[in-house]
Amino acid sequence: MKSVHSAVREQFSQHADYYAQSSAHAKGDTLDVILDFAEPKGTERTLDVATGTGFTAFALAPKVAYVVATDLTPEMVAKAAELAEEQTIDNVTFSVAAAESLPFAAASLDLVTCRLAPHHFQDVPKFLHEVHRVLRTDGLFCLVDSVSPESEKLIAWQNRVETLRDNSHVYGYPPSQWDAMITDAGFSLERTAHVRNAQMSFLWWVRPQKNPPEVVQEIREAFAQLSSDEAREHYTVHPAGDDFYFSWPMYAVKARRRQDVI
Repeated sequence: MKSVHSAVREQFSQHADYYAQSSAHAKGDTLDVILDFAEPKGTERTLDVATGTGFTAFALAPKVAYVVATDLTPEMVAKAAELAEEQTIDNVTFSVAAAESLPFAAASLDLVTCRLAPHHFQDVPKFLHEVHRVLRTDGLFCLVDSVSPESEKLIAWQNRVETLRDNSHVYGYPPSQWDAMITDAGFSLERTAHVRNAQMSFLWWVRPQKNPPEVVQEIREAFAQLSSDEAREHYTVHPAGDDFYFSWPMYAVKARRRQDVI
């Protein structure tokens, strides 16, 4: 059976250009809230985990001392480095690394960010342990990811749909589980927020050039099976001819590394 890391590398190695052009990743409320939660002073030694094609790292770069941007997929890292060079951003460096095994010394960083990625992670608690390890005491961890609503039905529905579309999807947790896991890892929650990213065209998001027609149809039918209230409230579905627009619910967290208790 293919490992999660292998599935992620296989999926994202083929789509670096796709993500480099994705408005859902390049902009939207989730990027603004990361910057707001981080409150950079200009001196932070910063890590952006699962940087993809670098959008969060690039937004942080002018506001901190430097950013190290890591990603599991070499092709994503190469594309991000290319974009950084094009934009003459010179205080971002790049490294290939898994979120669960960060190549940094303990207590060596002031700020760690991660945006729109942990639903692909093999082991979220291990990732959170690694973030706690590399942050100094009182360092900040700022996270945004897509989440499931607090409903067993919709947790199952959303994870099924995400996996149908992309087999590197692992799990979208509801906010209550994120709060518990982050606290268990040794952080104090300082701020949380429910946010949205850019509305996405279904026909763009479902990637019909990659997914076979029967899978595209199955996902379309799954959306059709939502009640009108579920579709509107949780996924902001808006019809548009043969297409429709929607967004995933997102959850943002600002957490501070607590002092170790001996």
